[in-house]
Amino acid sequence: MKKIIVNGYTYETDLDVNIGDVVEFPTADWLRDVYGYSQEGVITALESDYDGECVRILSVVSKKDDQ
Repeated sequence: MKKIIVNGYTYETDLDVNIGDVVEFPTADWLRDVYGYSQEGVITALESDYDGECVRILSVVSKKDDQ
C-alpha cells in the first residue's frame, strides 16, 4: 500500500496512479451532508511522510494523459 497526497491530504492506494490523475476519495463523516459521500481531487505527490491512519482512494476518475 502506498501513500499519496491529494489536495494536501494523505491517502492510501494500491491503484496505478500518477501525479495529475483525478481520483475519488471518501468524504469525512461530518462533511457528508455538505459534500456527499465522496469527492474528487488531483494527485500532487506519490509519497508522503505522514505516518498516521489514512483512508483509501475509492477509484481513479481520469488519468492525466486522458484529460
